[in-house]
Amino acid sequence: LLCLHGYYYQLELSLKTVLDTAEKSVEAQETVNSSSVGEKDLSAVPLAAGSILMSKRMKVLQLVNSLHRSDGTFLPGYAVVSIKSKFLTGVTSNSDSVECKLSFDQLMDSYGDELSCPPVELDSVAQKELKVGKRIDKEGLILSVPNGGEPIISLRSSLIDTIRNEASSSDDFSIVCPSPSSNLFMGAYVRGYVARKDERFGSFVRFLNGLTGLIPKLKKGLDESLYETILCKVTALDITSSPPKILLKKVSESDISKKKRKIESRNKGSVSQRQIQVGDLIGDVKVTDINFARAKVQLIDKAFFGANIRARIHVTMAEPIAAKPKLSKQEKKAKDEHKIGKSHPFYSWKAGDVIKGVRCVAVDTRDGVSFVELANRSEKSDLVSSSPIVVSDPSQLPPGSLVHSIVTSVSASSPHFGVWVQVCPGISGFVPALELSSDPDILNDIESNYKVGTRLSCCVMEKSNPEKTPLRHQLQRDDHDNNTKEHNALELSVLLAEEQSNAKQAGFKPTKPQRGDVVVGRINKKMRVLGPPALMLNLRGTFTGRCCITELNDMDDWANMPLGKDPSNDSKSGSNEVQRVVSDSEADLSNNENDDDDEESRDEDKAKSEIREEYPDGKFIKCRVLGSARAKGAVELSLRDSRLEGDLEEDCVPEPNDMTHAYVISTTKKGCFVRISRYVEGRVILKELSDDFIPNPTVMFPPGRLVVGKVKRVTKHDGKQKGNRGLAATVDIDMRESVLLSSGNRITLDDIQENSKYTGVVTRIESYGVFVRIENSDVSGLAHVSECSDSYVKNIFDLYNPGDLVKVMVIKFDKEEKRLGFSLKASNFVDDDDSDDASLSDEASSSEEDSDEEEEEVKDASDGEGDSDSDDENFVAKMAAKMEQAGDVHSDNDSESSDDSSADSDDDSESDEKSLEQRPEESLPQAMDANVGFDWGSTIKPTKITKLAESSDDESTDSSSDSSGD
Repeated sequence: LLCLHGYYYQLELSLKTVLDTAEKSVEAQETVNSSSVGEKDLSAVPLAAGSILMSKRMKVLQLVNSLHRSDGTFLPGYAVVSIKSKFLTGVTSNSDSVECKLSFDQLMDSYGDELSCPPVELDSVAQKELKVGKRIDKEGLILSVPNGGEPIISLRSSLIDTIRNEASSSDDFSIVCPSPSSNLFMGAYVRGYVARKDERFGSFVRFLNGLTGLIPKLKKGLDESLYETILCKVTALDITSSPPKILLKKVSESDISKKKRKIESRNKGSVSQRQIQVGDLIGDVKVTDINFARAKVQLIDKAFFGANIRARIHVTMAEPIAAKPKLSKQEKKAKDEHKIGKSHPFYSWKAGDVIKGVRCVAVDTRDGVSFVELANRSEKSDLVSSSPIVVSDPSQLPPGSLVHSIVTSVSASSPHFGVWVQVCPGISGFVPALELSSDPDILNDIESNYKVGTRLSCCVMEKSNPEKTPLRHQLQRDDHDNNTKEHNALELSVLLAEEQSNAKQAGFKPTKPQRGDVVVGRINKKMRVLGPPALMLNLRGTFTGRCCITELNDMDDWANMPLGKDPSNDSKSGSNEVQRVVSDSEADLSNNENDDDDEESRDEDKAKSEIREEYPDGKFIKCRVLGSARAKGAVELSLRDSRLEGDLEEDCVPEPNDMTHAYVISTTKKGCFVRISRYVEGRVILKELSDDFIPNPTVMFPPGRLVVGKVKRVTKHDGKQKGNRGLAATVDIDMRESVLLSSGNRITLDDIQENSKYTGVVTRIESYGVFVRIENSDVSGLAHVSECSDSYVKNIFDLYNPGDLVKVMVIKFDKEEKRLGFSLKASNFVDDDDSDDASLSDEASSSEEDSDEEEEEVKDASDGEGDSDSDDENFVAKMAAKMEQAGDVHSDNDSESSDDSSADSDDDSESDEKSLEQRPEESLPQAMDANVGFDWGSTIKPTKITKLAESSDDESTDSSSDSSGD
């Protein structure tokens, strides 16, 4: 027993030092043959199913026993045999030999009564027939060649004789061993072996390359012996599936001989057969049998009486008869079994009908029998002025040929979507969906509009070069030719045929769309997006289209996240997503919400997500071509209604101080890039994204979010400047609500005076103090920890949060360094309380009606800001409403100071009374430097994040405004 490479080999050794004569002669012959370098053996056969191997060509290397699993599954054992490469042609490997599998159920034609259930005796039979290291002294047959697997060998002599006799016999009584590519017909005689028995169905008979037929249980299929070679007759055939579905009936060779003698005796002494030629008018015929693919007919003209003629009308050569009688339930059931629908040419046909005025389109005479293809179609049709054609090879139909075809199946598999058609007997073709119609509504319901059996008039297209065509556009094998090694299906187009019929200058393949053309595209979300966010589409002729997010709708109809949420953003955020820090008032309002509101919110989110799926994958949609995209090979498209109506004018470039809407392109820790139109993009630095503190801007502003901002600066390009990526202009935008609602009188550094008091927002908290930005300005300063409260501050993080609205007093102003020092002590604002309260009481009556509305606005704002989800579709609407309501109204700083002062004093008293707990540093939100800017070049690689500069050791901050600091 020898173990080699993980396999155990049992070797039979001998003390003989001289080889047997027969073995010696074989080895000597191999030595002589190997002396001729590069020469193949003259008897070499192709490495393909159906090839016959001579004896002594197969050497047994290993025997693998059968496997009987606990679940009842039985797998027959097999022998690993080796065949010299010189005995085979078409071997792709450089090895000297090819290893094959010889299953133990392929050793003989019949195993008789030796096998039990399961057939565990196969191992003992194999031990008798095969010896490891010995050559097999029998002819072999290559039964199948799986893709990427080892060839399967059979030693069944009956199959070998059948295949050897196929070439010499070609009449209706010849016996064949078919493969999936064979042209089977009803009544054909086939030989195979019983591969499996199933008590539910019957016996499954296997042929070459895995082709399988069924002897039904009702036809005594269970009476057959397992692994026995059997002769059958095809009783039913379904060519619409791949491989075809075959129903069989067991017959004997004596039955075939009797039937053959009967026909010969009937034809004996008959009149001399009339010669039929292509184009002859045959006259009337009688239908004898119908299935999906053909109708067998009998010639009833007296001129053909006694002639040995077999005639049929193929489905591609047939037209429905004028009269459509009502079918009985039994007739309708028979039509359904053969998948003959109302659109099928044979739907109104039935056995016994007389078809008038048929014509011969093809004829083949073999062994005195004429096989005639007939057609009842008129000579002239809508597109084809010649008689129906029958060809034997697709190459006989050059590009530009107009043909009729019948739909055999609808393909909905990606990346191809269309219909498979039959052009003539033995010739199939594929019509891509984009070549079927220019109406997207029809293509979106292709199965209803192109039913099996529908006749199409097509034009043969020029085949694409596989080397230049992307793999996703190459025509793959389909149900009709899944087992062929080379795809020979025709590429057809209905639209090109219509263009030729309308006398248009149509070529043999679709041309690239030009600016102004209206085309139909198919949304493909699996394609790599060019210049995201955008929608990618497949166009006619393997062309690719790109629709920018700004071209999905007209500007007035822009919606938030029109392309939906990016799954990658959700996975990135995950459970570690940093939540926005909310104020105490927001937290109180949020706690007052009940469970019903949460359920309503979830229902609204669900409804929004369903509505947002306006552009699902695979949807056909009409587009307007705007020109070539900046990405190589793509076409720029637009889905706007105004574009489809003919408006091709580009969007205007915004001017400074204009309010504009834009879609987010990408967001980093430095800011955000947005797209205003196809040729205008903008940027927003971090501190100008929002008045509030944003812990995670990438989550709050994902790609595709609709935002509104105020244009600060516009830089126009001439189109030839390097680095602008073809943009007409780039703009700087400010998205802060205070800027959008302000009247223009913003506080600058020059307006600041010592001992003056202002209202501000906490932007950052450090252990040494609090950074505050004055409202309605870009001026910031530091309130040292000693100036944050009148009492001792044990933990400043428990006293303030980013986003808190506070009152500050300027206690220090370094004009040279442009630094401000603030004080938050409540004692600095004691004198303001009376006046503020008085002013508030004076205005209480006037503001009472608006308090409820303001509270609702705060609540809505807290709801939107507390949720880090970026799909707040009311963001732009709320902002626009606030901008309209604001107008030129100026807030009363004194009244606001009163509110803030009282709020601060309450916070201070509460912080003094309650016990402070030390907050772990890792649980605190990491603040960001809002003054950090970024360059336009970073939009090329938006995913690259630059580390923010931190200055934790400084105890002051740059308080410069935009005018002085930028």
